[in-house]
Amino acid sequence: MSVAITAYFIAFLVELFRVVRWQHCHPWGALIPATFGFVFHTFFLFRWHVVAAQPLGGTAMLFLASAWGLILIYLLWLHRYPNVPFGIIVLPPAMVMIGSGHHWAATFETTGLSLRSLAKMLHLVSVTGFVIALSVFVICWALYFLEVRLLRKKRSLVPPIKLPSLEWSKTASRISLAIAMCCLCLSALGGIVLKTI
Repeated sequence: MSVAITAYFIAFLVELFRVVRWQHCHPWGALIPATFGFVFHTFFLFRWHVVAAQPLGGTAMLFLASAWGLILIYLLWLHRYPNVPFGIIVLPPAMVMIGSGHHWAATFETTGLSLRSLAKMLHLVSVTGFVIALSVFVICWALYFLEVRLLRKKRSLVPPIKLPSLEWSKTASRISLAIAMCCLCLSALGGIVLKTI
């Protein structure tokens, strides 16, 4: 996973450089290393859980899958809004999650396919979805309030970064909050099943 973290860190530095020297840096400079890291990240998860025949589970998988989801959202946003340096907000927590997942990988528990393991999988996937959706909710609301503040004071960012529209930020935050609540309910259901088994 060190290769993925290195690629994400390079993308973060490029995003930081885009803020400082906006005119001298193209969004592809961040997209290329982030995509490379995402491909390696995906291959690592595939090899770990499919090739090694290990089912989803454990704290390590929670962190690694949450980071994977955040990076996927970052790549989609970067493609949709290339002028917004989302990486400054999204990449640091994703790298922290990967580091935490790598730390917890030593305590990973391998379980066979059973009702309990399926309940654990439901619980883990829903918690991962909750973490990702809640992160997106916080990011979108931060962008929304920043845009509102700039409009009220009739100011613009320096350098002139074009933020997503207020409608987009509000819609994305509402959708992500709804997804987070659904994932939270599924997580509670998985926890109840685990306690009753």
